[in-house]
Amino acid sequence: MERAEEIIADVYRQITEIQSRGIQPEKVIMPPELWQLVNNYRQSLGIIDGPHPDYLSEDTLFGLEIWYGNTPGIRVE
Repeated sequence: MERAEEIIADVYRQITEIQSRGIQPEKVIMPPELWQLVNNYRQSLGIIDGPHPDYLSEDTLFGLEIWYGNTPGIRVE
C-alpha cells in the first residue's frame, strides 16, 4: 500500500467488517510512515470552514484514534 487513498479505504473496510460483527472499534494501529502518507494527503486537501464533520483529522481517522506500532500493515481494533 503506497497511496493514502488505499490506506484510508483499507481502514474503512476493516471498520465495517468489525462493526458487522457487532463490535465498535476503538483505534487504528499502523506504522508511522503510513500515517505520514495519510497526514500529507490530509494537508493537501485543505480545510473546510464550518461545523462539518471530518473523517480525517490530525490524529484520527473515521473518529478512531491513531496509534503507531511496528505492525506489518494496518490493524483496526
